[in-house]
Amino acid sequence: MGALAEDMEAEANVETLVMSKGFEQCVAVINGDAASIVVKSDGLIASQISQINEIVYEQAGISPVNIRIVTK
Repeated sequence: MGALAEDMEAEANVETLVMSKGFEQCVAVINGDAASIVVKSDGLIASQISQINEIVYEQAGISPVNIRIVTK
């Protein structure tokens, strides 16, 4: 239960921090050592992808290799 609570807290933190970077909407789903991030965007540039990867790494310790970013 503790790990689940940590993942939920990390998801909320990631969502808040990503939206603070100018994204209108963000949903983060963390499952162990992998994360899926959905952001509202017409397309991402390299610097935005880097920012999202950095936020997820800092908040959840997930390597960018295990982060999937989807735009809607």
